[in-house]
Amino acid sequence: MSSDEARRGPRLLWTLLGALILVGLLPLVVSHYFLIGINRDSLETLERKYLTRSAVGIAGDIQNLLGSYVQQMLKVAGGIRVNRSALPGSQDPFTYAAQSGLITNYTSSDPDLLALRLLNRSGMGAEAKPAELSPEINKEMELAFAAALRGQQYTGKFQFAANLNQPAVVVAVPVTDGGTVIGVVEALVSLRRISDRIREEGRGDVTAFLVDRDGRVLIHSEPVINVQRPDYSGLKIVEEYMKQPLRLTESYDETTGGQTRRMLGTVAPIGRPDWGVVVQKPEAEAYASVSKMVTATIEWGSIALALAILAAIFFATGIARPIRQLADRTREIAAGNYQQRVAVKAHNEIGDLAENFNVMSSAIEQSIEKLKKAANENHQLFINSVRMLAAAIDAKDPYTRGHSERVARYSIGIGKHLQLSPELMRNLRISALLHDVGKIGIDDRILRKPGALSEDEFEVMKGHPAKGAAIMSGVAQLIDIIPGMKYHHEKWAGGGYPEGLRENEIPLQARIVAIADTFDAMTTNRPYQKAMELKYVVEKIQSFAGTRFDPAVVAAFASAVESGDIQIEDQIRGAA
Repeated sequence: MSSDEARRGPRLLWTLLGALILVGLLPLVVSHYFLIGINRDSLETLERKYLTRSAVGIAGDIQNLLGSYVQQMLKVAGGIRVNRSALPGSQDPFTYAAQSGLITNYTSSDPDLLALRLLNRSGMGAEAKPAELSPEINKEMELAFAAALRGQQYTGKFQFAANLNQPAVVVAVPVTDGGTVIGVVEALVSLRRISDRIREEGRGDVTAFLVDRDGRVLIHSEPVINVQRPDYSGLKIVEEYMKQPLRLTESYDETTGGQTRRMLGTVAPIGRPDWGVVVQKPEAEAYASVSKMVTATIEWGSIALALAILAAIFFATGIARPIRQLADRTREIAAGNYQQRVAVKAHNEIGDLAENFNVMSSAIEQSIEKLKKAANENHQLFINSVRMLAAAIDAKDPYTRGHSERVARYSIGIGKHLQLSPELMRNLRISALLHDVGKIGIDDRILRKPGALSEDEFEVMKGHPAKGAAIMSGVAQLIDIIPGMKYHHEKWAGGGYPEGLRENEIPLQARIVAIADTFDAMTTNRPYQKAMELKYVVEKIQSFAGTRFDPAVVAAFASAVESGDIQIEDQIRGAA
């Protein structure tokens, strides 16, 4: 198989394979691309929603907690207002609350109510609070008292009751009667449950904390940070909250301990008090499910692709193999091997094509055999015709009967040792058979003259090679044998006829026929000479090498005689 055929061989297979893979791969890639995008968006949205729900849930808990205590304070204020109407005019309802134990009942039944004060405008009344509250908390309670006297509901700043080890906030409401503020109900409310909730929410990779509008951490899910209460105003999501207290979810960088991590966080403002709940998580962990999804999708997609490729190879090979067999057998037929058949058992169009190919091959083989037979018959007819023509010419001279046949046989022996191709051997044989055909135009008186020819007669005889070439030139199929006929009397060193050619100017056919013609003339009886001994003839011809004959052809002649490829039937032969 040639390199071009080798390159062409797999083209159909690769085309089919590429088409099948493309058909299977393109929808797979497109679907996986969109599926990954959809799932990525869905998972990222779910993670954002989780963080948002968590932050909003904590913010809601804070609002509900403080709101419930505001409602309780309002109920207490309402009770004081009722008592004021029911008591004698000189009886102060705030002092009565202390005497009746109402305040004690409130604080003892609610562990998150750390302190409670019922005070009239003069700051007198009932109070229940632990001893040794920090100056900051006492100051905050005074600020709350003053704000409530102005008719405002007050929720104070974040406080930490160190003696109680609890975060807290002061809440105060005014007590009004007839549109006039007559006193204040204020409480120190524990944020213990909020701290527990933040700590619970901040387990694992999640961090949760509470900040004020100054960016200072109030409560953190990590106990160490919770105690330190650092300034987080440099954190991007806190910065955004400090600018405008709106709910926000975004990704940002957080630098801790010299290391920067990409975070996904949500801030949920509480509103009153002016705090914000932040819940954040490293983006890598937050979107870990996304990465797993992408990895799993790619892995399963790769498995599906591999299966698709295997299936494509199987089907493409199944289609391409019989077609390639057909192509190989077609090339064999083109090369002349007409016995080729294709064994394809497929019951489809390819099977029909293979069956038709086999029928065609059989028909071609039969036709070729008929053509070969006809060609062989024509060739034999042609050769026999040439032999008869040569015999007819030889018969004009009784001393040259069989001469052309012998010259042809000797020429073939020489050609064999020159390793000529079959085609050149065929042309050489015909040329040798017809080398004297030009004698048909020579007067019988000259041909049959028993003695030596005169100069004029010899000049006439010298014209027979050209006459023969002229006769055969009218047959196009014999154009390749004319050189051996026309120039077999040329001499290697020059001086021959009809054109006086020399050395390689003389066609090889003519150089071979010249030696074979001379050999037969010297080994047969002629009117002017007796047949010579074989050894003498060979030596004589060898002596002419380089002058009359081509040395290479002479060497081939001698080798043919030595190997027995050139033999004479009788030492002394006559015309027959």
